This record gives sequence, structure tokens and C-alpha cells, in this order.
Amino acid sequence: MSFPEKFQEALKEWAPALVVPISLYVAYKLLNRIIPGAHNLPKLDVKNKVVVITGASSGLGKSLAFELYKRGAKVILLARSTDKLKEICNELKETFPLNQNEPTYYYFDITDPEQAPWDEIPKVDILINNAGMANRGSCADTTMAIHRQAMETNFFGHVHVTQSLLSKLSPDGCVVVTSSVQGKVAIPYRGSYGASKHALQGYFDCLRAEHKNLHILVVSAGYINTGFGSRAIDPSGKVVGVEDENQKKGYTPEHCARLISDAIRDRKTDYIMAHTDARFAVFLRWFWPNTSQLCLVHPWNQGSMGTKE
Repeated sequence: MSFPEKFQEALKEWAPALVVPISLYVAYKLLNRIIPGAHNLPKLDVKNKVVVITGASSGLGKSLAFELYKRGAKVILLARSTDKLKEICNELKETFPLNQNEPTYYYFDITDPEQAPWDEIPKVDILINNAGMANRGSCADTTMAIHRQAMETNFFGHVHVTQSLLSKLSPDGCVVVTSSVQGKVAIPYRGSYGASKHALQGYFDCLRAEHKNLHILVVSAGYINTGFGSRAIDPSGKVVGVEDENQKKGYTPEHCARLISDAIRDRKTDYIMAHTDARFAVFLRWFWPNTSQLCLVHPWNQGSMGTKE
């Protein structure tokens, strides 16, 4: 039997089994076309787009500034350390001379967003809500002051920034929120942090439902090796000063910046940027809630110290 004849026989044998997956794929594509949303917008090219980044002086925010400026964007950097922001802007121009857009920066405190220079920003194409804080400690031991501080920083601040700039956002623009896997799955000794990230997820899901064609990207990050965990505060408000072992093994901020920039380009809306165990925990959260936390809890997470997204 010749090869074409063997191929035809094999096709006849496997054709019934292929009908279901092919039908499901076609139905998925058709539903995507029918259902309104940012996935129907053209891919977003960041070249010459105005990108506002909060928390841009270090870590992921700084890496996003470099990655997006490298791709041709005009970046506006916001953070408390204006000295660092000035250095970053100078480094951007030296590293990527082909980008003729002048990077700019302003002082910004996420806990006092009303003092931000919103009038200095006439237009926004991409808003990246990135600033944040972490805490360590049991729900019972953490003071109400710490609970409120976490909500002010990780939730209310981003809501205020988004509301302040939403009217200036381009119709085909994008709002990015760097949330956490802990905004989907709670783990022990992260009560304030997890609660603030759950609130963040809920708010921006609601905003997306109200503005069906607005591109809102919620990034649920796993471990990122930025030193963020060592800057977390304990139940009394003191900085723990100890880095998490599994955060040291996390993604580099440069790698995360590339992934997020690609997700912006590809119009993703809910992006889990984490290893397989965290992804599996999110799945278990809906399928079997009592076991989902086991995927994220390790022996070194017990007590007031532990991991960070």
C-alpha cells in the first residue's frame, strides 16, 4: 500500500475522533467574535504610545520602563524617589538612542494620589498600575493600621490613579494591573496582602464589565526576584529584612517585563504569570477550595515570614 493510501486509511480511522476537538475550537473562535471585548481589537503596538508606570523606580516597574522604551514607547515614570527616576530616564536615552521620545518622570506617592501631577499628563495610551507593598503575619496578629495600609497602597491607590486618568485614555488603549496569584488564591500569613489583591481583581473585573471594549489586563504574578519580600512589613509595621527563598528562585523582573509587554500587545485580559504549581492552585481554588492553598504553602512559609508574589 502506497503512502497516500495509508494516509487516507489513517484519516478515515481517526476522523470521528477529530470531529469533537475541531468543533469545539471552531465554536470557541466564533464565540470570541460574537462576545464583545478587547480581544477583538487589533494588536497594540507600543511604538510612540504614551505609557504611564507607577512604582517605576525599581523592580518590575523599572524593568517595564526599559522594555517598553526599547519597543519605542514614550514613558512617563511615577515614584517617590525622583533621584532614581532621573537616573533611569538618563539611562534609557543612553541605552536606546533610536527612541527619540523623551522619557519623563514625576514624584508620586501611591498613598497620596491626589497630589499626583495628573494635569501634567494630557493623554495616556497605556496605564500600568504597578506600585505596591507586602506584609507578613497572621490575620489575628496584624494590626488594623497594617490592614488599612495594605488596602490604601494595593487597592485604593490604584483605583484613584485609574479614575484620574481613565478619561484621558485612548479608545484603543490599555489599563494594566500588576496583581498577584494571591488575588485569586489566599495563603496563610498573607491576610492583608491577599485581601487587597482580591479587591483589586474584583474592581478591575467590574470595570472591564462596564467598559466592554476597554482593554484591561490583570497580571496575576507569581514569584519575582526583586527583593520585594525583604521590604515586607510584619504585624507591628517593622520591615522584615529577610528575603524569601522561593522568591529568590522566581522570575527575573526583565523576563516578567517581556511577558507583560507581549500580553499588552496581544490584548490578553487575565494573565497568570507564574509557575505550574501556582496555576494549578488557581484551578483547585474553583474545583476543590480546601486543597488549593497546599500548592502554594511550603514549610518556610509558616509563621510571620514567607513568600511574596
